[in-house]
Order: sequence, then C-alpha cells, then structure tokens
Amino acid sequence: MNARGLGSQLKDSIPVTELSASGPFESHDLLRKGFSCVKNELLPSHPLELSEKNFQLNQDKMNFSTLRNIQGLFAPLKLQMEFKAIFLMTRHKVN
Repeated sequence: MNARGLGSQLKDSIPVTELSASGPFESHDLLRKGFSCVKNELLPSHPLELSEKNFQLNQDKMNFSTLRNIQGLFAPLKLQMEFKAIFLMTRHKVN
C-alpha cells in the first residue's frame, strides 16, 4: 500500500479535528476518554432523564409553591434564608 492510500483512508475514517493535538503535544486519548459523541452531550437519552436529574429541585419548587399558597410569601423566604444560613455555617465550620 502506498503512503497516499493510507493517508486517504485515515482522512476518510477519522475526522481531522481528532488528529490535531489539544495541547502542545497532546492527542485525544481514546482509552481513557472513549469516543466523543456530540449528540449524547446535547440531548438526554430518555425523555424522563432530564426530569429525574432535576427531581430534587422540582420537588423543592413544588413544596415552596404550596407553602407560599397556604401560608403566604414570607414562609418560603424564611425557610430559604434558614437553609442558606445553615449551609454557610456548616461550610465555614471552625474546629
């Protein structure tokens, strides 16, 4: 096989961007990163996947909305301030 035949086969089967280095001397490591697929990064594979990913956020929004409708605007605001205060206290805990 001549050099031109090998080069044309590589060009046809592998995108040129995959052959270019991402850093000064780096190349894409297929063993560690696997094949990249843009479609999998953009869209969830199943319609319920996005809903399941945001389940806790949706649950909290629904609970705060219900609390607001029952007890008024101040109740969910007060709870959110208390959650943030506890989060900041546990995050900056001094031993």
